Amino acid sequence: MAEPKSDEETVYDRLPGEVPPVAKLIGWTLLRIDREAQAIHVSFQGAAEFVNPSGSIHGGFVTAMLDECMGSAVVGIHEAQFLPVTVSMTTDFIRPVPVGKVYGEGRITSMLGKSAFLEARLTDAQEQTLARATGVYRLLPWPEAFRPVPS
Repeated sequence: MAEPKSDEETVYDRLPGEVPPVAKLIGWTLLRIDREAQAIHVSFQGAAEFVNPSGSIHGGFVTAMLDECMGSAVVGIHEAQFLPVTVSMTTDFIRPVPVGKVYGEGRITSMLGKSAFLEARLTDAQEQTLARATGVYRLLPWPEAFRPVPS
């Protein structure tokens, strides 16, 4: 799968500090933001330390990756106007997630008032769906200390 990160600046380039620890742990990397489709494309690095007894990535790490896809869609598409906080999330584990690079897409399906409804999908390099999720997120004000620097 191609990894064409746009040369276009994103809100992630303007956020102060480093990538949040959980995103760093799971190898979160921005690939591109598709504002027209209300979607974000990222990749993750499934570490050998994340495996369950069957040798695939543990479901908790898979869920964290899907959660990051959905939350990142709100942050990236809406230029960090909101801090998305997970209210509920449903995850479907379709195929074992292997150690190594996996790809994620998070998509906003609807935003109503202070709530966002999202979906996410993890795929392998052959674009086979490995896991998917839907979620409802509460939209809080972005904390001043983490507010992006104006472009």
